[in-house]
Amino acid sequence: MENINNKEYWDNRFGSGDWEEKHGGYQTTCLTEAYLRYINLPAGFQGSILDFGCGTGESIPVLRQHFQEALLTGTDFSVKAIEKCTERHGKEADFICCRWEDVPASDVIISSNVFEHLTNDTGIAESLLKKCRSLFIIVPYKEELENGGEHVNSYNRHSFDHLNPSMIRVFRSRGWSEYGLDLIFNVWTKNIIKFLLGRKTRRARKQVVFRFDNEHPVR
Repeated sequence: MENINNKEYWDNRFGSGDWEEKHGGYQTTCLTEAYLRYINLPAGFQGSILDFGCGTGESIPVLRQHFQEALLTGTDFSVKAIEKCTERHGKEADFICCRWEDVPASDVIISSNVFEHLTNDTGIAESLLKKCRSLFIIVPYKEELENGGEHVNSYNRHSFDHLNPSMIRVFRSRGWSEYGLDLIFNVWTKNIIKFLLGRKTRRARKQVVFRFDNEHPVR
């Protein structure tokens, strides 16, 4: 599957306002609030947390609210994204424009909804894990890919078995899939009707979070 996720593509999405128009920031905020229940760090954590592929930085205020004493850093390879991060959240975190090879070491690295865009996803995961004590990767769960779309990888519980994840959790999030009453009426009820009519049913979209641990990160 051809990968359209190059630097020029994302500079255009972030720089043109398309990201905001399609509610990308809202989705990031909702996903961060949802996955934080699985980031089992103490509220008084004083180490460093790095958001890999931070986009325009909507995760940072949520992380800052939960980890008020942590050193927060966001990295992205899009110049336009980092410009907006610095303008909007520069008082809450440091931001670095770099590719995955140049990501600095950190106690914790979190990557939410980035790896489904990456061609060398397993190699990048291995590289990031070497640079931290705990790596969290959050991606869509069992996604049905579309040709020509931004997402080029689909994940299940066994996608990172070679890295021996210490935790795997599947969850739902606002901004990504139907939630609460919307889930009941827009997915479950309609699926019953579709099943009775012999039509293809719809699967509610989910996310999965993986945790990996490394006792001896490279500094």
